[in-house]
Amino acid sequence: MQEHKKIEEATENIKEYMNIRYELMVLKASDRISFVLSKAIVWALRAWVFAFCILFLSFAAAHYLSAVYACSYSGFLVVGGIYFSIGLLLVCIKKSLAKPLRNKIISNFFKRQF
Repeated sequence: MQEHKKIEEATENIKEYMNIRYELMVLKASDRISFVLSKAIVWALRAWVFAFCILFLSFAAAHYLSAVYACSYSGFLVVGGIYFSIGLLLVCIKKSLAKPLRNKIISNFFKRQF
């Protein structure tokens, strides 16, 4: 009878331990996900603000160059050509940029926050 009670108690302790481990795993996963998601949202907001700054600076540069060249479309062609060149450069170095970026994202996901 005594052994049966000890086995039941051990079984209950194991069930409780497993439930606590599961809850801990869920909490750690939600903590990591919220950390990565908050970083992504902040990054997206910064990118959005930066994109609008570039947009308005591009319009200003295009209008300035149009005034310098005394042609209404030449400034826009120059600015467009600059962006086209940057785009070609990014396409050419795409592979060398992808791996470090992927590694940074993975390291942020598994970063300890203690």
